[in-house]
Amino acid sequence: MSAKHHLHVAASIPPHLTPGEVIAALQDHSTTLSLQALTTGHEKLPNTAPEILKDTYWFPTDLNPVHTYSVTECVTILPGVGQMGRKNITFPSCYQNIPSGIKSRADVSGVTVRAEYRVIKGGMESEVAGEGQGIGDAEWVLVEDAEINCSWWLMPFIKGKMELAHRDICRKVIEKVEMQRRQVDLAQSVGRSLQVDGASATPAEAVAPEQQVAELAAPGSQKIFYA
Repeated sequence: MSAKHHLHVAASIPPHLTPGEVIAALQDHSTTLSLQALTTGHEKLPNTAPEILKDTYWFPTDLNPVHTYSVTECVTILPGVGQMGRKNITFPSCYQNIPSGIKSRADVSGVTVRAEYRVIKGGMESEVAGEGQGIGDAEWVLVEDAEINCSWWLMPFIKGKMELAHRDICRKVIEKVEMQRRQVDLAQSVGRSLQVDGASATPAEAVAPEQQVAELAAPGSQKIFYA
């Protein structure tokens, strides 16, 4: 007999960030893949399994393609014994871009996790209408709704691991977008300063090299690992 567990998380989007910036960060799938607490690396795969594409959870896949990644997680099997109690597991994780964010699905050893991340408007009195969680005074909100399906006897263990992996993702996505915005603002500020300095400097003759050759990496899959 199977069991289900639902997790809802919401994070307010600061007024100096736009909904489009947050959606763009979500649709760079490396964002949520790298921000999950248990994940240690991922690699994009060339194809998605046909049985996954048949899931009615997805938006029409001919209009919204599904992309699949091979994901590696480090899971603690026996607490208190250090590295000996940890195990690396690898499984497929699928992503689909939708207008308000992304849908994802991960399958491993009889466990299926579906998670949808959406940027939505804040509701009346700063509540997210129908979401069941107040998030303060916010015009826009990032929400995650996750569902886990597995055997009932596995649920107590899987539930805790899933909540650990997903609890802070929305907050971390917002923090990452804020950091990227600060980096862009800093680069623009430095660029303007250099333009002002350059305008007041004595013109110099620039000599172009005879030939420049750039070597590009061959196309193919890319493995990404992170601490």
